[in-house]
Amino acid sequence: MLPFSKTRSVLVFICLALASEISSEVWETSVETAFNKAKKEGKPIFIDVYADWCGYCKTLKKEIYPKKEVKQELSKFVLLSLDGDRFPNLKKKYDVTGYPTLLFLDKNGSLTEKIAGMPDHKMVIKTLRSAYSKRDKEVSLLADLEKDPENNLLLLKVGEYYFEAKEYKKAADYFYKSFASEDPRMPENKHKALFNLGLSFSELKNWEKTIKTFSLYLDKFPTGHSKAALYYRGGAYSSLGQKTEAKEDLKKALELSSDPEEKKEIQDLLNQLN
Repeated sequence: MLPFSKTRSVLVFICLALASEISSEVWETSVETAFNKAKKEGKPIFIDVYADWCGYCKTLKKEIYPKKEVKQELSKFVLLSLDGDRFPNLKKKYDVTGYPTLLFLDKNGSLTEKIAGMPDHKMVIKTLRSAYSKRDKEVSLLADLEKDPENNLLLLKVGEYYFEAKEYKKAADYFYKSFASEDPRMPENKHKALFNLGLSFSELKNWEKTIKTFSLYLDKFPTGHSKAALYYRGGAYSSLGQKTEAKEDLKKALELSSDPEEKKEIQDLLNQLN
């Protein structure tokens, strides 16, 4: 049996080790590093989107995250802290309109939960647990699809899942299946599936299929997202060196656009073709 003094020393060492373990969580500041880490470790992702001028954001970091129960749940996630004003694309993708915003993603970057505004620690814990239970969103979606393989909405959702995960070939397969499905329940999903199929081919830099898909889209759904379809088809023509066709599409897209930033982007592409 250890003497009391030695026993006390051992207990102190264990307590210090446990305290060190609890407080040693790593907050990544690189989106790429965090997402790669999540895929490698099979962990979901927690993103704290803040702004330097946001008082509530500082309260979260100083008072909420350090709470023992919160830290225990956070330890199950890859943690990412981002100044939202420096990541406009991320704000747009996840519809971040204010600070703080807390994003809960699965390992492939698909959104499972979201908190907009200042939560208390109980809400943070509850949402962390809910998000962790949805960490295998891919498995859940595929299981639902197996029960109802012709469901065009489920096929579309699986395609969207893989698109978010940047697995564009898989995304294209499911978007095509959704478009080709004979499921009569939700025919409105066909135009979404076909448009997303075109986007997938664009990301894959398969310009011939991009042109073919968006041509079919414009033919079948002329009242759909025609401006965007013309833009992407024009870009594909440009990549193939077909300047005449590219200019025609981009000029039409420019006429349909009313957004100043969007118009500038299209005009810049047109100027490159001259």
